[in-house]
Amino acid sequence: MMRILAATDFSEESRPVLDYAANLVRQCGGKMYLLHAVEPCVIDAAGSLSACDVPEGIPGIELPRVGIGCEVLDMADKRAKQLAEEISKKWDIPIYGKAEEADDIVECMNNFCKRHSVDMLVIGNRHHSLLTSILLGNTAEKIIRAASIPVTVVPCTLSK
Repeated sequence: MMRILAATDFSEESRPVLDYAANLVRQCGGKMYLLHAVEPCVIDAAGSLSACDVPEGIPGIELPRVGIGCEVLDMADKRAKQLAEEISKKWDIPIYGKAEEADDIVECMNNFCKRHSVDMLVIGNRHHSLLTSILLGNTAEKIIRAASIPVTVVPCTLSK
């Protein structure tokens, strides 16, 4: 039985990722997991930023991290479960939806895959500007480099 994890940020752009993974599961049989990683905020002088918006490794700068509130995680988990139910009905397959707090999205996905014996990871890839890619990196690329299982990258612009 094949187990596939599809990552989502709940955006409409990420919908092709979920449909692609669901179609794979329907064709191959198995189980699909849907995961949304919720990052804690980083607080700086300008206010709050997502942890991924802050470049890593700036010497001498230590920004405080603020954990997400239980309400935020609960809301995200509820939304993941609702989305999983919606995709499950559309493709007529079992889907398990989950949101987890993640200091590091890559580590969160790898740990989830290990805990649930996932065979394949399906992620989306947005096209960022060159400057954004240089300064912040590309999450999809980081996931691919750290993965211990096959990863399928679906362009978020893939038509339905």
